[in-house]
Amino acid sequence: MHYLLVASLLVILILSFVVYQQHGKIENLKNDLSHDPLTGLKIMRNFEKKCLTVMSHVEKKREMSALASEEEHVSRRRKHSHSVAFVDMDGLQWTNNHPEFGYVIGDRILVALANILNRWRRSDDLVVRRSKGGDEFLLLFPESSKTESERVLLENRKRFEKVIETRFPGLAGKVSFSFGVREIDLSFTETQIAEAFENASKDMHDWKDLRKMDRKVSCLSGEEL
Repeated sequence: MHYLLVASLLVILILSFVVYQQHGKIENLKNDLSHDPLTGLKIMRNFEKKCLTVMSHVEKKREMSALASEEEHVSRRRKHSHSVAFVDMDGLQWTNNHPEFGYVIGDRILVALANILNRWRRSDDLVVRRSKGGDEFLLLFPESSKTESERVLLENRKRFEKVIETRFPGLAGKVSFSFGVREIDLSFTETQIAEAFENASKDMHDWKDLRKMDRKVSCLSGEEL
């Protein structure tokens, strides 16, 4: 009987170890599917749902604040806005195809942009890479108007262009990023938030075209890019 008990315990221990290993593999697989291996940012298939969750969380935190009266809460809820942004890198394809730079440098500047977007964010802000292999990012700015969010992104663009100028002087003036911003609120459905991202993408492309035109005019006038 003693040997049977010991054998049973060993079997249980072995099975527990196997289950633990499999659980670890599953968790690693989930992490691989949800995180971009290059930038370390998350990749979310249903980012719109996550936006609703975060906005709701932020609203509840504000309502629980002991510093504001009930009237102030009502006023804030009516006036308060959140914003989503669509960010796309400028010049990445040119860098990847250039014989002097190529994909290695392209990956490095993509990581540099991801680091800046992720570093200069508040605790409730969200930054995700739209897809593996792409150069587009989706952002949520809770408690921020369109104007406020655009200001943050313009500041980040200056930081990014400074990094390019310092680390990759040959790419200065050729690599940057464009963006579009739209406001949303808790009354939006997931479909409406998806439409806001789509409209932000259209705004981003409009700004990208204008920036390209500005560069062409600068070249024709003899100015540095």
